[in-house]
Amino acid sequence: MRYALVLALFIPAAVSAQRGGRNGGAAGATVGFGAPSAPEQIVAPDVPVLDGLPQAVKVGYTVYLSGMVPVDSTGRLVGAGDFGAQTRQALQNLGEVMRAAHGVPGDVVRVTAYIRDITPEKVDSVRSALLATVDRSQPPALTIVGVSAFAEPGIDVMFDAIGQLRSEFPDRNRMGRP
Repeated sequence: MRYALVLALFIPAAVSAQRGGRNGGAAGATVGFGAPSAPEQIVAPDVPVLDGLPQAVKVGYTVYLSGMVPVDSTGRLVGAGDFGAQTRQALQNLGEVMRAAHGVPGDVVRVTAYIRDITPEKVDSVRSALLATVDRSQPPALTIVGVSAFAEPGIDVMFDAIGQLRSEFPDRNRMGRP
């Protein structure tokens, strides 16, 4: 009987630890004691958004970012014909969305880069720009996919990503802001 009581107390604690503790941390993130956290739509004010769709969705401490393209705050393409400029702008937009989610670019743990008309030079450019944007000591997992075209003409690169925040409050020191 005593062992049954110990098991009854131990099993829920072990399941909670596998899910990332009391506050979650994986796709099945929870808040408190098992209540699922509601998805929160994230919209960065300086990054254009498609009508009705958020730039990211945050569940617990996980941020799922939509495809970031090289457009400025007015929705105009940046760097037409300049792959490096487009890459930097798309990654800048990604960083702004992570900040809107109370994180930093260094919280990105997974990136997929979509490159139109892929070449080894474009792959190197993406890798270099990404490493200049995120935490170099813990770079994210990266997948690069070659595509033939995007929905808008002139776009040569797009990134989607997953971020894992370190807490529910923004880290002012890591964000570079007071």
